[in-house]
Amino acid sequence: MLNLNFNKASKGKINKCGGIVTVMNNENWKKLIGSPDLSRVIADINGDGHLQLQDWRGLISFYSKKKDEIDAVSKRFQSLFEIQGRLYVDNRGKGYKLFFISKTLAQFLNDIGAAKGNKTNQAFLVPDWIIKGDKEVKISYLKGIFVTEGYIYSTKIQGNKIRWRIGLEQYKNELFKEEGKKYMEQIRNMLEEFEIKSSPVRFNGFNIRKDGTKSIGMRFDIEQKYFNNFYKEVGFDNKEKISRLVSAMRGQN
Repeated sequence: MLNLNFNKASKGKINKCGGIVTVMNNENWKKLIGSPDLSRVIADINGDGHLQLQDWRGLISFYSKKKDEIDAVSKRFQSLFEIQGRLYVDNRGKGYKLFFISKTLAQFLNDIGAAKGNKTNQAFLVPDWIIKGDKEVKISYLKGIFVTEGYIYSTKIQGNKIRWRIGLEQYKNELFKEEGKKYMEQIRNMLEEFEIKSSPVRFNGFNIRKDGTKSIGMRFDIEQKYFNNFYKEVGFDNKEKISRLVSAMRGQN
């Protein structure tokens, strides 16, 4: 069900599933495998996106408080798949939710490595075609993951100095914590190809979910001395994060 706390922000021709009528061209989509743009889409979904497949229904959705981030996702999907999303605005003015309703597209993306359903409760890895892809394919995946899931933070250390780090964190059901760690190690290995070293993956706290299951946090960090390489090779296309990264590189608090 669509979130009823969101109002439609655009009009268009609606299909039986409630989405914009699309061009279903699966053969053309297959030609995109191995491209940086498709790699970014998979990262966006495996980051904070959501892909649902159930019976006759297929849905890909994204939420953000930033309109420009939602617009960027919308443009990617229109360019790659010739599909127009449905934008909903939070009644409270706090965010935007973008839906793409197409089972054909959702199935295609799931088949090539986009996780479906609740990502906390399942194992998934970086798709093999991205791991074996060229530099730009890997960079696109890394950028997408760090834009959606990464963060930049600072702590005070001895002598009142500031220690800056880039962090990446995810939570997994305790049944899948080793698979989650393997996924994080894949990302670390991809970073190292661009001379961006990071700390070992470590388990970091837990949450008890509403259904009573336990989810385990896992994370790793990139120290400030590797920020230049991160900026040059991966970077962010998020204004706030790139600004914070540049400030950290300049030694600003």
